[in-house]
Amino acid sequence: MGLFDGFPFTSKEDRERRTKDFENRVAPHGVEAQRDRMREMMKELFPEMDSKDAMFVFFDAKDSYTKKEKGEAGRAAAAARLKKLRWVDERKTQIILAYVELESEIESMDDYPTAEQILARAFPEETFPE
Repeated sequence: MGLFDGFPFTSKEDRERRTKDFENRVAPHGVEAQRDRMREMMKELFPEMDSKDAMFVFFDAKDSYTKKEKGEAGRAAAAARLKKLRWVDERKTQIILAYVELESEIESMDDYPTAEQILARAFPEETFPE
């Protein structure tokens, strides 16, 4: 990154590389496929949320999670990121964290988590209809 008259800039190649790195971290099974499934899932889990807001929250949390090698460190990083979003309450945070973890574990789009699996991971003490 450089400075020109006080404005930071990056080269087109650097922006493309960063975008590709981000896409590989958050959507290793294809950006369009995962984005479309995630959009459907967020509508099911959070019907009251605007879809753009929901997508932002999910991708931001997943990016933080995957940057920290997943696991507990990733969960802590994603939780810290979600905490900064004041409109994401504790219940939504737990659901999003469970969703991020489950989606990060899939080996193909055939293994994509369902809303019931996400809720069961987030709140194992509760019962959810199949």
